[in-house]
Amino acid sequence: MDLPGEKLILKLWETLAEKGIGSLLSPWQTVRVGKARNEVRRQELLLLAQAEADAADIRAGRRRLTADGRLLQLPPASQGQTQSITVIDRDERIEPTIDILSLSSAAVQRSTAESARGEINVSKAVIFAEEVLETDAQKPPERSIDDDWLHTWRDYAGKVSNEDLQRLWGSVLAGEVKSPGLYSIRTLDFLRSLSRAEAEQISKLAAFIVEGLIVRSDNKYLEEHGMSFDQLLQLQELGVVSGVEAIGLTKTYPSQVVGKYVRALRCHRRALIVEHEDVTRKLPLQVYLLTTVGAQVLGLGTFAPDVEYLSEVGKAIVAQGYTVHLAEWQQVSENEGRYFNALRIDA
Repeated sequence: MDLPGEKLILKLWETLAEKGIGSLLSPWQTVRVGKARNEVRRQELLLLAQAEADAADIRAGRRRLTADGRLLQLPPASQGQTQSITVIDRDERIEPTIDILSLSSAAVQRSTAESARGEINVSKAVIFAEEVLETDAQKPPERSIDDDWLHTWRDYAGKVSNEDLQRLWGSVLAGEVKSPGLYSIRTLDFLRSLSRAEAEQISKLAAFIVEGLIVRSDNKYLEEHGMSFDQLLQLQELGVVSGVEAIGLTKTYPSQVVGKYVRALRCHRRALIVEHEDVTRKLPLQVYLLTTVGAQVLGLGTFAPDVEYLSEVGKAIVAQGYTVHLAEWQQVSENEGRYFNALRIDA
């Protein structure tokens, strides 16, 4: 087991094998380590691409799947044919009639093709989940993924053919393997109905998330950079943020250390380091809140902070009498982190 995330990957495959999910990949029959893993993954993606093309041919009527599992190429004249012509003697008119046997056969073929496409989509999402986990050295949890959650995930992941969305569902599965219960079924429902435009709007919001909140000390800056009041209201209606229409919604932050006020306000891989000599101080910030679903959805991506926005927030904090530095941030564990390359912010 050479890779940092090998234990998590084994946990992933054990979970899927137990529930019969991702069976197209048959990972338990292959040594999936080091260079061998990359080669296996390449071959799997090629095989899935071929299977996807075969399923498309079946749906389009270019091929037919026989009872013994063989794919037959249909002649052009018969492709898509589900009707026959009947002559009515009374007035010698020619009327089309439905050939029930042909229609039934076509329906079975389409159903087979759709089932295959679902399995292909799920298998691709599983491969992307493996990519997420392979560099993560976290110890696998003792708890397993809830059965209802996993089957809901499979149903939703099976319906997406877009690679970006497959990667999204792969990230969801990887997160759930690491921490069962991290993403609720309600969040899965939210992701299933999310449009591309809505996803882009949420991604734009991510740059302004500080400690899981949107600090509104500089609403003008937010508005000038794509987060107007109306847009925030739309995100609230979507179920991502709350408190947009509230006046004076405030969050206070006590010190994180003893003997002196020190508080790190994290924004992705940056942080505002706030300090004051009076350890009893509690920093107040006017904010918009993220909902539980909003926090879970934004936790799926890797985003860059808006550094200029952080500087503006830092200046507003300096105006309250604090010393503030903008630094790079590294999360060491769930409860610990360290900062470096700190630059002081002046009012």
